[in-house]
Amino acid sequence: MLNHLREIRYQQGCRDRDAGFLPKMHDSIYLEAYLQGRPEGLDGIIQYFPSIEAYMKWKLKNLGHSLF
Repeated sequence: MLNHLREIRYQQGCRDRDAGFLPKMHDSIYLEAYLQGRPEGLDGIIQYFPSIEAYMKWKLKNLGHSLF
């Protein structure tokens, strides 16, 4: 029974994420599904660089510009 409820919450989170809705619940299973597969943003990328300057050099290099 609990696994069935867990699956329902998980599917609700996936559906809301795919539809572009804001999260509707604070349930951890729902939020896990809602956040899964979404872009992490700058924090998810910058963690691989030793400094913000190193990130900016990499970013601008990929754009074909030079800041430093």
